[in-house]
Amino acid sequence: MSATPTPEPSPAGFATPGTLNLIATSEPDADAASGLQELYLEVSLNEFATGRLARFVVIDGRLHASISTLRELGLQWPGSQDADGLVALDTIPGLQARYDAGNQQLALTAPLERLSGEREHFSETEQPMPRIDPSTRAPGLLLNYDLYAQGDSDYRSLSGWTELRLFGVGPGVWSNSTVSRLDSLPGLEDRHDMVRLDTSWQLDLQDSMVSVVAGDTYSGSLGWTRTTRIGGVRASTNFALQPYRVTTPLASFAGDAVLPSTVDLFINGIRQSSQQVRPGQFQIDSIPTVNGVGQAQMVITDINGQSRVVNFSLYNTAQLLQQGLTDWSVEAGRVRREYGLRSFSYAGDTMGSASVRHGLSNRTTLEVHAEATSGLQMAGAGGTWLLGDRGGVLDASVAGSNYAGESGHQYGLGYQWNSSRFNLGLATLRRTEDFADVASLEEAALPRRMDSAFVGINWGVAQVGASYVRQDIFAQPSARFASLTWSRQLPRSGYLSLSVSRDLGNRAADSAFLYWSMPLDRRTSLSASARHSRTADNLSVEANRPVDSDLGGLGWRLQTTVGGRPGAQGQIAGLGRHGAWNAGVLYQRGEGPVPDSTTGFASANGSILLMEKHLFAMRRVEDAFALVSTDGVADVPILQENRLVGHTNEDGLLLVNRLNAWQSNRLSIDPLQAPTDVRLVRTEMHAVPASRSGMLARFPMRAVLSIQATVTGQDGQPIPAGSSVWLRDDDPATTPALTVVGYDGLLYLQELRPGTGLKIRHNGGYCDVVLPVLAKPRGFVELEGVVCR
Repeated sequence: MSATPTPEPSPAGFATPGTLNLIATSEPDADAASGLQELYLEVSLNEFATGRLARFVVIDGRLHASISTLRELGLQWPGSQDADGLVALDTIPGLQARYDAGNQQLALTAPLERLSGEREHFSETEQPMPRIDPSTRAPGLLLNYDLYAQGDSDYRSLSGWTELRLFGVGPGVWSNSTVSRLDSLPGLEDRHDMVRLDTSWQLDLQDSMVSVVAGDTYSGSLGWTRTTRIGGVRASTNFALQPYRVTTPLASFAGDAVLPSTVDLFINGIRQSSQQVRPGQFQIDSIPTVNGVGQAQMVITDINGQSRVVNFSLYNTAQLLQQGLTDWSVEAGRVRREYGLRSFSYAGDTMGSASVRHGLSNRTTLEVHAEATSGLQMAGAGGTWLLGDRGGVLDASVAGSNYAGESGHQYGLGYQWNSSRFNLGLATLRRTEDFADVASLEEAALPRRMDSAFVGINWGVAQVGASYVRQDIFAQPSARFASLTWSRQLPRSGYLSLSVSRDLGNRAADSAFLYWSMPLDRRTSLSASARHSRTADNLSVEANRPVDSDLGGLGWRLQTTVGGRPGAQGQIAGLGRHGAWNAGVLYQRGEGPVPDSTTGFASANGSILLMEKHLFAMRRVEDAFALVSTDGVADVPILQENRLVGHTNEDGLLLVNRLNAWQSNRLSIDPLQAPTDVRLVRTEMHAVPASRSGMLARFPMRAVLSIQATVTGQDGQPIPAGSSVWLRDDDPATTPALTVVGYDGLLYLQELRPGTGLKIRHNGGYCDVVLPVLAKPRGFVELEGVVCR
């Protein structure tokens, strides 16, 4: 059945009087003009090559197509949803067709309202999830350390922090951290303390973005709840396991094009992407590069060079989750007491808690939280809402608790609005006296009221900010603070700032601070600061040259202070492949009964690693690292993201620190700088390490022996050029030649072991050559006077 009534036909090859022009570029067959003909044509739509062959039927000189074919081509018209059977193209309003019989092509032209194809979707955020190569897993034991010592004429102390990690042995990572201190005072016995901080095992499940921790951990929290250190088990969402996954709502920009076009997307004047789109509707998803209010422009340029601009307003905030995304945390255990003071102090009762955030839509994120222990239950709910395209972000929460038969409540409300020129933040959190959470049973009571307000203005050359904070604790006076800051950039990258703060409850605590800095070169800077208070005035001048965090080396710092308590300080620092250190002296002039004092101090930090049966000293490892192996080949340059990070040692090993966990880290070898006597199997790899772990990054290579020999016959004449060469045991009748002799009897060979026998075609027969045994079977070797016998 036809979709619409069929008008009187017109002769094939001529324009119809309606809205369809069926024009043949060559004479049609007689059968096509008087009967039925089936055609398979290459179709283009609005000058876009669809890349498909579609079936058409010529009936009485008029072109027809099935409903399914027209829908696949992306066409729609009134009544098309209910149509079936064959449809005459000249019955579709606004559609034009040009039939090229010679090339079996059909060019369709349709207005935008006739294009119904699926919306073409582009995402600037779609990146494949890097996965850990099982072959790079290797067991290892890592010790991080941080040591600090100081002393003067009366007092000396030595303190240290250590962390021991075990990775690559079964699933997960084991870790244990401690802090210790040794104090020495004249006339008193030395005092030594050592306290365990955390012991835990962590398992990361990358596909599900879930981390499980057993041992010392902490409870999950939201913006209106508190976290608590516990000994127990925690399972939670960990978005860091898929770092290329965008969790905040994307900025989506939709448009349409009649012809094939190029779409350039600009956010605040900076181009974010450029896409080629086909005729029809399209959508581009992009990560907003702004915080707060922004302006987006979509420039659509068709193949004829005509452009149009579509403007959008947007507001970006990290407080929201993408629609359908959930962030959760569940934990159970006993609350940790006296953390940092005692090693094994936990509450007697078990607690449990759970927190959930869910993106209800790209404009609404809902939150719930609950926690309980013996005699205490607390639960609450909240949310974050985006107010229109430019209205800012509103958040609110309400919670209730029951402890020892007494009920309490908590209420929170906040608002934020940010732009490149103006920032505003308001927040308040109120509690009744009987409100309690698990942390309040072991720590100080919760504040009854917390208010904050901030406003900032950016004038381009200068920035001004003002803030107000208030905190009320039950049975104590209110603490209220206000501050005002001003800053601006100076010529030659200089910086100047002024801040004034006031304690509204204690005017004696009012202060003002003025700071200036100026770089002298890429690393060296000069700065000065002045502080005024009701009790003292100070002026400090400092020169500073920090250590290069990548290349290492030496750095220094000098400071002098005049005013309330004058003094001076100088220190020198160093960073090498094996760790970092610094040492210095602090002098303070006495005042009244307080004598002058001179204190010396020194610190060192780094790591010791046991891996691949080798012991290494290295820089302190914060997260992930790689042990690069070049199969025993020394002095190979290794690059990380095209930056030289070092050369392999005599064992062909190099430690590369500061890798990004769960991300693709490009490690490579510059073949032009590699030793000439090795063959590289590969020159780069994308290393993906797990968090807090090491991996083995192996670049397979082997030593190469290159021999250039001058071969003569027994008559002393060079073997003729072009003579074929085989291994001695090869059959020349069935085995291809290994190589041929060059001019003047030169024979070039690679990767043949010393002592190998060769067979050379010579004087109608064969003669034999035995390569001599070399003292160093690698590199390039020239051999003279080799006789083929």
